[in-house]
Amino acid sequence: MVDFFMLLVLTGAGDELQGMKKGILELVDGIVVNKADGENIPLAIRTKSEYSRILHFLQPATKGWVGKAYACSSITGKGIPELWEVLNEFSDMTKESGVFQERRRMQSKEWFYSLIDHQLKTMFYKNETVKGLLPILENQVMSGNKTVTAAVKQAFESFTETFKSN
Repeated sequence: MVDFFMLLVLTGAGDELQGMKKGILELVDGIVVNKADGENIPLAIRTKSEYSRILHFLQPATKGWVGKAYACSSITGKGIPELWEVLNEFSDMTKESGVFQERRRMQSKEWFYSLIDHQLKTMFYKNETVKGLLPILENQVMSGNKTVTAAVKQAFESFTETFKSN
């Protein structure tokens, strides 16, 4: 379950472009530039500003919330109390608006189906009949003696047949 999607970045790592390429920035509620201490402070502030500009042009990931960039230092602790405050503000806002509860419901639904998929896949591949049949079907497909769809159909028929006999 994810309530607040925070992207943690370092200065000078080229993450700005990589994040945009991968579409990660469109999902975040906040970006934290870490290591904003010592000689790195000016670069951290510049990186924070760059991310702030980028976020300004993106659709908010969470309804009613405008994502921002922050700078902090895990060594000095600077910026961490402010981050905690932001997380609390986000929590309060999303709970008051109902976004928090809706997001939790949707994440529970996704988790539910994900676990079903995982369980089915596990049961399928652990099934003794299937384990013995898959190498044979694979060879038949690879040699061109059986189509992929026919092999898959046979594998699933064998799998479901084990439940009918119980």
